[in-house]
Amino acid sequence: MTAPVPAPAPPRTRTARIRCRDGDHTLELTDREVVAERLLRTSRRHSFDPDTDVRWDAPQDPDVFYAPPRLVSIYETPLWDALDHRRRVELSKREMCSIASFGIWSELMLMQSLVMHAYRRRYDSDHVGYALTEIADECRHSRMFARMVRTCGLRTHRPRALEFQMGKLTGAVYDPMPMFAGTLVVEEFTDAFQRLTFPDESVQPMVRDVTRIHVIEEARHIKYAREELKRLVAKAHPVRRRAAAYGLAQATRVMATQVIHPSCYEAVGIDPRLARRVAARSPHRRATLAWAFRKCTAFFDEVGFLDGPARGVWRRSGLLA
Repeated sequence: MTAPVPAPAPPRTRTARIRCRDGDHTLELTDREVVAERLLRTSRRHSFDPDTDVRWDAPQDPDVFYAPPRLVSIYETPLWDALDHRRRVELSKREMCSIASFGIWSELMLMQSLVMHAYRRRYDSDHVGYALTEIADECRHSRMFARMVRTCGLRTHRPRALEFQMGKLTGAVYDPMPMFAGTLVVEEFTDAFQRLTFPDESVQPMVRDVTRIHVIEEARHIKYAREELKRLVAKAHPVRRRAAAYGLAQATRVMATQVIHPSCYEAVGIDPRLARRVAARSPHRRATLAWAFRKCTAFFDEVGFLDGPARGVWRRSGLLA
């Protein structure tokens, strides 16, 4: 009896074309299982335990910044110039903790979405295996951010009521294309800030440890989201893709204005409304945000997520270099 011939293995990579208004874009798509196996292997080698890998007991010098000053929202404005050194340090601490609070909120929504993504896939696949691994990473990150905020003597906060209520939809609606694109927006933004923070020896040791762990582990999450988004846009109709891209652009515009909580400014004696207006008009702040999103927008351009009206929203918001 002749042994059955095994089915041919799926190709490891293939190319796809997407139609954009500036011409067709060619994407290289790697098999899901290939990507996931690599990410799982890297996760086994480079994962951390924040309870033991962060210097939680390191003294917090009141004269040492919690983030590089150039990342503070009102840096190089008259409001910044009017602050003494201690209040500048305090503002850097509160803005770092505000970004951490935003990170927890966004990671909670990402974890819900990843569970729904895994639910719809083959449970014994490496692709689902990595989704579950990423959820475990995000659980540790959320705990780590919360502990950092508490160690700074502060408390976490929720976003505004509108964003908080809209965030609940992620637990009820599964739409993977905006989900993975939104993941990239948040992770690329925080990654840019943290890549400047953790090597800076003039920043508080605890914060450097937290940002270092997050940068190393988030690199895998960014890779997973990028590869999945490429597969999704390759199958999507151009109208569907442009609609998702426009909605994401509008959400990012709002996010960029809300990531710093008003209490940060109040704590150093600045009117929050004034501070937000000054930050929004600051050439330095606009350049910093465009720089922070540069990798994200370059990738979005490649996959057609700046195609159509979305590009105008990014540009008018000052988020597109």
